[in-house]
Amino acid sequence: MIAAGATVGAVAVLTAGIVAVSGPDKPHQAASAPASSSPHPSGIVFPDGPDATVAPGQTPGMVIKWAALDGDSAWDQRDRASGSGPWTVTVRRHDGSVGINSAVVTFPVPAPGKGRAVEVGGASGTAGDGEITWRIGGAYARVRGDLPEPELVAIAAATTVTAGRPAVAPPAGFSVTATAPSRPRDLREVRYLSAAAGEAAALSEGVTFTGVVRCGGFEDRLYAAKARAAGTVHGKPAVVTSALEGDGLLAWEPTPGVVAYVGYSGAPFTGAAVAALHRIAERTRLLDPQQWQATGAQTTNGVNDFG
Repeated sequence: MIAAGATVGAVAVLTAGIVAVSGPDKPHQAASAPASSSPHPSGIVFPDGPDATVAPGQTPGMVIKWAALDGDSAWDQRDRASGSGPWTVTVRRHDGSVGINSAVVTFPVPAPGKGRAVEVGGASGTAGDGEITWRIGGAYARVRGDLPEPELVAIAAATTVTAGRPAVAPPAGFSVTATAPSRPRDLREVRYLSAAAGEAAALSEGVTFTGVVRCGGFEDRLYAAKARAAGTVHGKPAVVTSALEGDGLLAWEPTPGVVAYVGYSGAPFTGAAVAALHRIAERTRLLDPQQWQATGAQTTNGVNDFG
C-alpha cells in the first residue's frame, strides 16, 4: 500500500486503525454513490501486488489497483444473525466453478409453489426451472443450479439434514466446495466513482463497486438470475448478470468458498459495459485483514440478504 503524497509512517498509522460504527440492522442494498466526494483523508491507493492469501473461513477485502479511495467508500456490513438463518452446501461438478456446472443446496426454504412432480430418493419433490424443492428434516430443502435435472436430483437425493444443517455426500464426479450460512457474516464492498475507476466512457458517471462474500446464498441468487458464462478473471471462470446488484455484475471464485464480484450502477447493461467490468476485474486485488483496515472501512450491522 502507498499513500499518495504521504509518508510510509502515515500509512502505518492508518493501517493500525479501523472505524467501527454500530447502527441499527438494515438489509443489504445495492451500492450507491459514496457518502462523500472528498478524497480519502490519506489519499490511499493500492498499487500492483499479489492477492492476499486467504485463510480458512476468512473473508478478504478487495480493491481496484491504482484507483484512489474516496471518503467512506469502503464498508463491512456484518450480519451477526447469519448463522441462525438458512444454511447452504455448494456442490461442483469436476469441471465446475461459481455459477457454472454447479449447484447450491439450501435448507430450510419455503414450501414450493407450482411445478412438476419429481422423485427424490424415493420421496416426492417439485421441479422448477433449474431447481428442485423437497421435504426433508421436518422442513423443505432446495437445490438450485445450472446442471441438468438428473444431476440436480442426484444431489438432492444425496442430501441429509442434521441439527438443522444440510450435508451432501457428493455423487461421483462432484465435490463439496463449501458449507456455510446462506447469508454472509461479512459483506465487504468498496465503492468508486466510475470515472475514478477509469471507465466513465463505458459506465457513465455512476458508481463502480467491488465486493467479496463467503456464503452460498450469493451463488444461489446467480442461478436464480440465470447468470451467463463470461470468460475468465485472473484465470478463473466468471459469470455476468444484470439481475442482481446494480445495473450489471461480474462474479468469479478467486479461492474455494469465496465469491468476488465487480459491478456498476448508472449505465445500460451492454457489451461495452461487460467489457469494462472485465477490465476492472483484472485490476482487482484481494486484501488480508491488515490491508483491509487500511482502507478505512466502516463496520455496520445489517442483514446481508441478496434476495
